[in-house]
Amino acid sequence: MKKIGGAIFAVAAGLALAGGPLWAHHSDAVYDMTHITVVNGTVIEHQFVNPHQVIRLKVKDSEGNATMWTLVGAAVSANRAAGWTKDTLRPGDQIKVFGFAYRDGRPDMTWMRIIKADGTMLPISGAKNDKLARFLGTYGKEQLSPEDYEVFKKSLTYVGTDEQNYR
Repeated sequence: MKKIGGAIFAVAAGLALAGGPLWAHHSDAVYDMTHITVVNGTVIEHQFVNPHQVIRLKVKDSEGNATMWTLVGAAVSANRAAGWTKDTLRPGDQIKVFGFAYRDGRPDMTWMRIIKADGTMLPISGAKNDKLARFLGTYGKEQLSPEDYEVFKKSLTYVGTDEQNYR
């Protein structure tokens, strides 16, 4: 009986230790969810892998200096359900990205909206839809141009405000 009890304890302890990081990585606390950041750049890499999609983007400032940005997306399954594939973005694609950047100023963000150079607005997952709806309802009119605000509002499945839903 002591051997069985010890084995059960070892398995339970292993699961508890392995499960901790899985819960911890889902926090948005590192992002400034009160300010939208907009960057324009060239896709260097699109990793359509779990636990979250990653896009590497080269962004040039007005003087031509390049900064590499890391854009984190939703889980692959959520992006796939929204309509993404591994080929939705390819190296060399020019995109405009709206997102929530790291609070500490490093060039990392969770993207909320991506628009390709041809004007195509890429689909967003349900979780991103919810975050963007909350942002629009609270800060959108203050921080976005009237044109961007209307485009974003119309693209949401539902908007977290008292305004009419556009579909």
